[in-house]
Amino acid sequence: MLLCGIRTVHADPKGDIQAKLKEAMESYDLIEYDAAKKSLNQAIAIAKKSRLEKDPLVARAYLDLGIVAFAVPDLEGAKVSFLSAVQIDPKIQIDAAYKSPELAKLLDEARSEAGGSGGAAAVEVVEPSVDCKSVKGLQHTIIDTAKGGSPLAMEALLASDVKAAKVAIMYRVEGATEFTEAKMTAQGCKYSGSIPARAIKGAVLHYYVAAFDGNGKPIAAKGSAGSPNIIEITAGGAAAVVKDDSENPVGTPKPIVKESSGGSESTSGGEVGGTVEAPHKAPKLLIGLSGGTGFGYVTGTTEGANTVKNCCIGNSWAVITPELGYYVNAQTSVGIAVRLGFPIGANVDGHATLAPAGLLRIRHAFSPGGEGAHVMGQLGAGIVRNTIKLDNPVAGMDTDVVAQGPLLIGGGIGYSKRVSGSVMFVVDLSLLAGLAVIDHLGAAPNETALNSGLSGDLSLGLAFGL
Repeated sequence: MLLCGIRTVHADPKGDIQAKLKEAMESYDLIEYDAAKKSLNQAIAIAKKSRLEKDPLVARAYLDLGIVAFAVPDLEGAKVSFLSAVQIDPKIQIDAAYKSPELAKLLDEARSEAGGSGGAAAVEVVEPSVDCKSVKGLQHTIIDTAKGGSPLAMEALLASDVKAAKVAIMYRVEGATEFTEAKMTAQGCKYSGSIPARAIKGAVLHYYVAAFDGNGKPIAAKGSAGSPNIIEITAGGAAAVVKDDSENPVGTPKPIVKESSGGSESTSGGEVGGTVEAPHKAPKLLIGLSGGTGFGYVTGTTEGANTVKNCCIGNSWAVITPELGYYVNAQTSVGIAVRLGFPIGANVDGHATLAPAGLLRIRHAFSPGGEGAHVMGQLGAGIVRNTIKLDNPVAGMDTDVVAQGPLLIGGGIGYSKRVSGSVMFVVDLSLLAGLAVIDHLGAAPNETALNSGLSGDLSLGLAFGL
């Protein structure tokens, strides 16, 4: 009798039920649905053994069991569990962390069938149900624009065979070097989260969505830290607060991110504070400098009056191209480029040593933030010179120069990568057709024979936004 009395004094069935409910939803957050279901069934078993079948905690257990069943997905099982929940507590509601239009609708249907009255429910827009069985990997519709100063909601779908410990949005404000995490919550195979309003500042925002294993390693993602998605930020919202970091000897403030309400976020390699570093203004001017090498298809006559016989590839071994442009928007710039070619290797007496040309150049990046792949068009005037080996060389003079132009028209492709807030590394492949709309340039005997041909330049450089 004494032993039974001791056991009775120390028994706390409600505490045990609450512990099992917490344990279950922690497993649910880790996408361990079987473990979550087991914990919830244990909670219900404890309640029945303790004759607590009508306790609101048991209604919560059935409700959570329905949420887990919906995620499997087992819609019929979810509805049965919801029905059991509202029969105990007609006014029970789904926690905001797990609520979705589909679950809310299912709970309302269960409440109607049970004859319960949970009060007048707010009208919600019900989205089409997601067929979780058809989801493969991690699916996310990339967002490329956002209104400044407003929180940005995001969703992702994750296949059941991707065993992830968590799914998160990783974002980086303009000027920052590290990504900040915003956790996403699960509703079946659908995950929801948001980037806080205070981070939607400046001209662009980098982000990617990823599923991580228990070691924090991405196992499925849309974008990455090395190649993030880029959001162009439109006008809106109040100006960011600037916090001076007078202790930073370099003079560049560290990005400081405040934890947002209603969402979970943490910094990676940064501080947690009350402000976000003021973003840079969108640049209006582009100043670029690149250098590289070129090649060309040449025909006609060299500048030393030698006929081009051997086909037909010449070289422009050194090319430097300064550029000044104006940003029409974050993706498009219009400017002037000066192409300076140096026909290195020519040894014919009196050969030219410089090939100058001026070009009107339009650049357009496919990404809203201006990074990544881009195309360009160019039109101008000048001379492109390539060196070429001669068929009938004179001793010591076997390499001459072929001039193309003076009308130049062409285009190109390239790739750019931001290395800091306003500096980009740029790779360009530029193609120019030189059209000989006139035969010669200059006065005899120093006139230059002009030919038509096609030249290409491969160059590397930096572009600065001001």
